[in-house]
Amino acid sequence: MTDSSNHPSLAVLRRLSTLRDIPQDRLERLRQELSIREEQPGKELLALGATDETTLYLLEGSCRLVAEDGGEKIVNHTDPSALAPLARLRPSHYQVVAETSIRYLRIDNAMLEQSLGKFEPTSSLTLETYQVEEEDDLGHMAAENRLTLQIYEDLNEDRLLLPSLPLVALRIGEAVNDEDADARRVAKVIETDPAIALKIVKAANSARYGGVSRISTVVEAVARVGLQDTQVLVITFALRELFRTGSKDLEQRMLELWEHSRRIAVLTQVLGEKVGDFNGHESLLAGLVHDIGVVAVIGYAREFPEVAGDPVALESSIQALRTQLSGMILSKWQLPSDLVNAAKEAENWYRAKSGPADLADLVIVAQLHEGIGGDLDPAQVPALDRLGLTQEQIDGGLEVLNEAQEEIETARRQLNA
Repeated sequence: MTDSSNHPSLAVLRRLSTLRDIPQDRLERLRQELSIREEQPGKELLALGATDETTLYLLEGSCRLVAEDGGEKIVNHTDPSALAPLARLRPSHYQVVAETSIRYLRIDNAMLEQSLGKFEPTSSLTLETYQVEEEDDLGHMAAENRLTLQIYEDLNEDRLLLPSLPLVALRIGEAVNDEDADARRVAKVIETDPAIALKIVKAANSARYGGVSRISTVVEAVARVGLQDTQVLVITFALRELFRTGSKDLEQRMLELWEHSRRIAVLTQVLGEKVGDFNGHESLLAGLVHDIGVVAVIGYAREFPEVAGDPVALESSIQALRTQLSGMILSKWQLPSDLVNAAKEAENWYRAKSGPADLADLVIVAQLHEGIGGDLDPAQVPALDRLGLTQEQIDGGLEVLNEAQEEIETARRQLNA
């Protein structure tokens, strides 16, 4: 066995079913205790009937699981079942052998139980589920496939159900793009939604716009903010309503999506203002909608109880569909091409392009800062160069963002308005 002596990232651990709901501080302590291991093809990781008190997770490559009756199945790290432990029952019902070169985690169960402590995770996959039959792993794939196939079928038949922007956001776009648009006409549209109207006035009175005197009307707010920025703000405020679901099984996942999107949004906004000539509101919106495709997957999952109640199958569907659906939704909303492209390229870490940095670069680097990219080498990410950043800045937590906590909190409050 070769020990690579490198700790897994928080993003890697968050993907794993048993670990994804552990509080941040406990997960960080666990991370520091773990090292990613490597093995070559043919190496046995677990013997049939083994009684050791450890849990195996496959991170990269493929493993072969051989049952006592000779039956075999291959698990690839891209399969839904790889998000759950390999051969979790003890005594083990399988021999586990590296089919290819692999990277994996072996976690002592006592350490895992200490990390879980008395915390009650929202995931249905906890240590207690070790008593579930191993065959359940195959069920994850079947459930995920049914949901994914339904979405692709609806896509091919042009009946795909995608989330729509609230009416006020659609009408504001029409008003701003009208050749006769002015502050009074745009304000009249905004005033049809009192909650958003109040938020627009509040934003116009914020330090960002540097108003000497306070204003109290929507017309004054639009005049101060400007038509284009007003449109972006209205869309931003209206988006919160899309990150909701009536499904109890999916409620927690939707909340996690909103928190993630909000975090990336504020980082993208602050990063854009610190390192380049980006419009702050467009940067914020790019971060907020980069994962909007997940809203669509969760919406479909409501009709598939076997997926809604199975975090492993749900996450696999999300990973398979998020990027394509995000681009489609933003195109349907007729948002600017830069925003559409940022969603499509949000996790294209090695994206090459000529010319200056764009919104996609901001979203990519904001996610790197949050550890979303896992164990990839930041030195190989071209977005850093285009933004004038260095690998050392990423490794050190992007000093430019660490020193901008006040701006980040201001942006966060704006999204909570």
